[in-house]
Amino acid sequence: MDHYAVAIYFLAGIGWLYAWRAIVGYDWLRQVPLLWVAFIGCLFVLAVNIFLAFFSSVPDFATELPIYNYVETNATTVAGLTLAIAIFVVVTFDKEVHVLGTTTARKFLWLTLWAFLFAVVGCLPLYWVPERTGWLTVLRHLKTVPFTYSLFILSSAMIVFLYETRHHVEEEVGGGRGEPGSRRPHIHTPAAVMPPHR
Repeated sequence: MDHYAVAIYFLAGIGWLYAWRAIVGYDWLRQVPLLWVAFIGCLFVLAVNIFLAFFSSVPDFATELPIYNYVETNATTVAGLTLAIAIFVVVTFDKEVHVLGTTTARKFLWLTLWAFLFAVVGCLPLYWVPERTGWLTVLRHLKTVPFTYSLFILSSAMIVFLYETRHHVEEEVGGGRGEPGSRRPHIHTPAAVMPPHR
């Protein structure tokens, strides 16, 4: 059993609960139900890693090195993809606001940038690579966590985009009135708290 992997992915699952609360927000799960796919998906991937760690052993250095490079390559790819999406959104932000509404457009950009940051953390170049058997495996597990976060935060951004685009199209087809984004079902403005009548 790979004890380090079990501990790392267990803590990553707890970290994901806090990361989701800080970055996405649990209220969005109610407002955009499809976001449950991204939220549960990340926990499922981490749980599978924990399950597999119970039946795996730490490979030797020669075997581990190609696997480590695989994680690095994938994280670099995701970082480049999210950066390209973020640049596109920034350049076309006025059009995104027209389609998505100001609140959702900002949320989409917020999620995309966070996905990029996690991907960058997952592919940070290291000048020191441990040569002892086992430590490179630990480093791979540690870098897999932000890589996994980035994938599902990026998925959340795509879900928000598709959800809002669908409602925008439905409003256009249904002849909805008002500004685009003004009738989004999941953007709630808190009602003002009125003082008690005396």
